[in-house]
Amino acid sequence: MMEDLLYKCEHLMPLEIKCRYALQHYYSHGDHSPIIRKYVRRAKIIRPDNWRDALPESVRDIEMFTVYRGGIGSIERAPLSISWSLSYDVAEWFAHRSELFYRCPCHVYQGTIHADKVIAYLPERSEFEIIQHRNVKDVQEITPLRGYSPPFNAFKSSKNGFTMKRKATAISMNGIKRRTADFHTVLDDKSYYHRFTAIKLAKPS
Repeated sequence: MMEDLLYKCEHLMPLEIKCRYALQHYYSHGDHSPIIRKYVRRAKIIRPDNWRDALPESVRDIEMFTVYRGGIGSIERAPLSISWSLSYDVAEWFAHRSELFYRCPCHVYQGTIHADKVIAYLPERSEFEIIQHRNVKDVQEITPLRGYSPPFNAFKSSKNGFTMKRKATAISMNGIKRRTADFHTVLDDKSYYHRFTAIKLAKPS
């Protein structure tokens, strides 16, 4: 795994390679590892000059993005989270997923981030994912939840919509092995992505 490679060869690799490996690991396995978080936070140095080309057209040319995050964490912890989304729908979906798994009240937060502070944009899973480090500002909780937009609701309800796969993994924290489980988002086609890009995304007022 990339995590093991980074631990073993950290001092031998150029920074750009370490950041690329960290982003690849984060994309597939999350940021449970300190060394992954360390280099994801520094990965802006490998952000391509044309990174905006992958953004939905409706927000491609703006300088301040409205972003969303769903989960069970507190509003105080939300700005510390690496992963946010340009899509409210995606954030609410993750909030309900966390509520289902952890049996805790869920939250959806909204904030803003300047385009220059974005570390990476990851569109591959149609989660419209913004990677950041402590640069989401003006965080507010959205309550009550808005519910899904009609295109997302139709997509989610279809046979090709969002599904959840649960995978149990063993992780070591401070030398103590713990058992955890993770849900992975699976998109079986790109139809929602194409519908979503036609929607006007929220812009800061």
